[in-house]
Amino acid sequence: MASQNVSLLMPISALGIYLHAFFVSVTLGFPIMISALLYAWWRTRDEDYYRAARIATGVLAVNFALGAITGTLVEFGLVQAWPGSIYAVATVAFVPLASELIAFVGEIVFLVAFIVTLRWVKPWVSIALMAGYFAFAAFSGVLITMVNSWLNVPWGTGSLASVLNPYLPEYGPAAFDTRVLIAVKLALVDSLLTSGTASQILQSPETARAVGISLNDPFIALNSPYGLASAVHNLTAAVIIGMAMAAVAFAYKHLRTGDPKYVKLLRSFLPILLILLILQPIVFGDIMGKAVAAFMPTKFAMMEGAYITKQNPLVSFLAYGDPSIPISGFDEFRKKCEMLGDTTVGAVAAQVLPNYTPSPSSNIKLKDLCMQGLTDAENRLAVINAAYYVKIGAGVVALAAVVGLASAVFNVGLLTRVVLTLSNRLGKRQLVFLLALLVVVGSVLPAALGWYVREAGRKPWTVYGLLTPTELVTPVPASPLIMAAFTAVFVTMALGGVYGMYLVASKPLLFVKLLRRGAGEEE
Repeated sequence: MASQNVSLLMPISALGIYLHAFFVSVTLGFPIMISALLYAWWRTRDEDYYRAARIATGVLAVNFALGAITGTLVEFGLVQAWPGSIYAVATVAFVPLASELIAFVGEIVFLVAFIVTLRWVKPWVSIALMAGYFAFAAFSGVLITMVNSWLNVPWGTGSLASVLNPYLPEYGPAAFDTRVLIAVKLALVDSLLTSGTASQILQSPETARAVGISLNDPFIALNSPYGLASAVHNLTAAVIIGMAMAAVAFAYKHLRTGDPKYVKLLRSFLPILLILLILQPIVFGDIMGKAVAAFMPTKFAMMEGAYITKQNPLVSFLAYGDPSIPISGFDEFRKKCEMLGDTTVGAVAAQVLPNYTPSPSSNIKLKDLCMQGLTDAENRLAVINAAYYVKIGAGVVALAAVVGLASAVFNVGLLTRVVLTLSNRLGKRQLVFLLALLVVVGSVLPAALGWYVREAGRKPWTVYGLLTPTELVTPVPASPLIMAAFTAVFVTMALGGVYGMYLVASKPLLFVKLLRRGAGEEE
């Protein structure tokens, strides 16, 4: 039953996360765009900038509400669908998630203050309030990313993962009590073997008393180098997507109306978008790639299509700083699994746990567990490899498009002659819209595929190298009909929210009229 639940719940969990991520991108990208518009209004006193900032603020307000709703659904859904994750929530995730609640309150305070004081205070005060909102929104994103990063790289578990899977590195200082972690793992495996389910035992008070306190440093997730790299990379991607969406909206209005003011509005924040799209692959993406190579060898092999160990001087130089280092493949990982010999789970447990009593998992060989994990991971290699390189290609398209867009809008740059030639063939308005659209596609596609590579690439583990989905999924049967109903609710809510944002952006007076009608007010 557990494996069936995993197959049903994993897609709907992913859908909820992706929908929430869409609204988060607007939450992080729009504040920078709005601030740029307000700065231009401050400097020029051109009312076009203010009106655009005011409309964008309405879109941001609707989006914030949708982000809060979808985020709440995702968090509750994860705990309900994956109740075994309560172990992480109660240990490494406790401090980050508790802090995230504070960040959420900060977002509300600054956004409300910005909205109610807009135009009643000096522009620099409004910009400062929006900066406060962005700071809390970014802090919230960092905290959530750090929790997810611990699932990818369980920092603070020391050498435990490498004991179970010898090809893995050590994960930082031993902030966990290894004996407790082993006791938890044994309890989960034993429960799977005897009853076919496991996650519910982590909620049992008897289990908690039996295994004891596991975490010595509640801040350990915030100290992970992989988590820090992930936070910068993911948040930059979200900001880029949000700003790219604003750019294509202005480009579309310019295409439809021919009004040059929309190009003027686009100029106010396009340089920021250009800089971020240059920094993302060259700096932040490079740091992220090095972190994956260092801490997640199976995922890196999947990304590079390394069924067997191979040489790729360019990739090795980017990942390891040395072009002569080979990319380890699954053949090498299996050799390291073979080194475990006939060592059993019980033999390891007896060395670590006092008064260990043999259990159903005692005779399982560590080598067999190690090999099974590799087989499950290798089965995903082809799709992860394809997704990763499509992601890279789409990112190149976004970078080329934003350079072309900047050249078209500012009439400067190396591509100006090419842009002018295309303008003569397509028309200037059509070219600006096409380039802006390519920036959006080239930003959204890498983010979506990058998240897929991030999450599917750590499977078959929910906590990389330590815990599997079957150990953490709910034992309650997941009905396909109920899953379809949940999916329909998620999609309907998201589409309705996007339509509401469209109304605010394109027909703000109609949106206000609909709000008054919904509140029962006279028109």
